[in-house]
Amino acid sequence: MKKTNASMLITSHLELPRITMIGDIHVYIENHHGIVRFTSTEIILNISNGQLVIKGRGLVIKMLLTAEMLVEGKITSLEMNHRTDKNGVES
Repeated sequence: MKKTNASMLITSHLELPRITMIGDIHVYIENHHGIVRFTSTEIILNISNGQLVIKGRGLVIKMLLTAEMLVEGKITSLEMNHRTDKNGVES
């Protein structure tokens, strides 16, 4: 998958996750910061400003690199939970 210069600058400079999903069976995540939880029904990843939650059935990690991951299975939801400080302000 070829990235544009602007795309690479945005994801690397801001450390934002890049998520590519094909239908409801395949999700590719770039720029994550590690696995918090992994089961066949839920995967939770740390991202720069919180966590990414992938829910589904029969979830498997098909590829795992330092900051990239390919997940396959029946994906039912993706959710980004933003980190907040003690005053409830999103970071």
